Amino acid sequence: MDNQKPLSGYRIIELATFVAAPACARILGDWGADVIKVESPDGDAWRTYGQTMLMPANEDENPAWEIANANKRAIALDLKKTEGQKVLHDLLQTADVFITNNRIEALKKLNLDYESLKARYPRLVYGIVTGFGETGPDVNQPGFDTVAFWGRSGFLADLVPDGAYPVYSPAAFGDLAVGTILCGGISAALLKREKTGKGDKVSISLFGTSVWLAGLMITSTQSRYQNKYPKDRLEGNPMVIPYRTKDKEWIFLSVLDFDRYWPALCKIIEREDLLADDRFKTRLDMLANRAALIPVLEEAFATKDIAEWVTRLRAADIVHVRLQHFKDIENDQQAWANDYIYENTYANGAKAVLPGSPIRWAEGGSLPEQSSPLLGEHTQELLKELGYTQAQIAELKSQQVAKMR
Repeated sequence: MDNQKPLSGYRIIELATFVAAPACARILGDWGADVIKVESPDGDAWRTYGQTMLMPANEDENPAWEIANANKRAIALDLKKTEGQKVLHDLLQTADVFITNNRIEALKKLNLDYESLKARYPRLVYGIVTGFGETGPDVNQPGFDTVAFWGRSGFLADLVPDGAYPVYSPAAFGDLAVGTILCGGISAALLKREKTGKGDKVSISLFGTSVWLAGLMITSTQSRYQNKYPKDRLEGNPMVIPYRTKDKEWIFLSVLDFDRYWPALCKIIEREDLLADDRFKTRLDMLANRAALIPVLEEAFATKDIAEWVTRLRAADIVHVRLQHFKDIENDQQAWANDYIYENTYANGAKAVLPGSPIRWAEGGSLPEQSSPLLGEHTQELLKELGYTQAQIAELKSQQVAKMR
């Protein structure tokens, strides 16, 4: 146990599948908590998902599984059986936090809903992830992040011009956002418990998170303001869109202070004549005449390779970025320098570059110290910690209540 980490000494029980809730538990494990993942004897379906993205998904190498499940121990229980439920409650008696993403109806059938556990474990912090929230007409609808986060919020339909094919949603992006935010809620509830002695329920949904993250677009497009989405190319802010360079790369500008940086930008692109153009005198003038300015900037940026533009923009302190591809990150020196990515070695000796969770601590380190668990890898270990005898463990195995290695 690393006592330097902020959650050292806390125990998390995770009864969850796929990504959002497990990602939260993984980060809490990165922060020092003892995380125990409870799976069915068949295992979490996410164990095999990596195959759909051309990655191995087996016991020797499973990078997709690793992202949301490093720094955990795993126990496999059949919760349809009374004996399996008893083991889970034995674990909950030792827990500080319970995290789940099971549907509310299913939790109630197992007496694992918040009200049932609150009465039995008043100090327990209960974290739950739902698709659409805990009330309303869609409360019982299933919702992966593709549907509840991307589809319902407007992201997929409104980030492309009218008539174009909707954006292909990035896999598990919304899940990881939800899991990361939930960590803050759970940590706050633990802090509150230190003051009051009482646990609490922390609830988050994929849909609710997407509404928060899309807040500026959702607010500005309401009938009162009528900002338009989707936007065509010539309807964008000329200072905050990408431009194609001579070598067919893309440079993305982010000039938010127009008055300060417009003269410098004009000099960089060798179009200082634009400074005398009344159409672009002020920020509001520029926005009113955006359809005229964008083609001018497109023509200018098409005259030089991206390396030249990066050098010029950096010298003028103008915020910009070369649009990278996902595949570029494994060689991004800035990512390596800050431990945003790390090299993971698998049981078969293969190595892969994986993302690290985003929070950094001055003390205690940040990289995963324990690879993701195999199905039932720690079942015997955890049962022994709970005081089960070898005979009792053998009985649970023979009755197929617990799966172990």
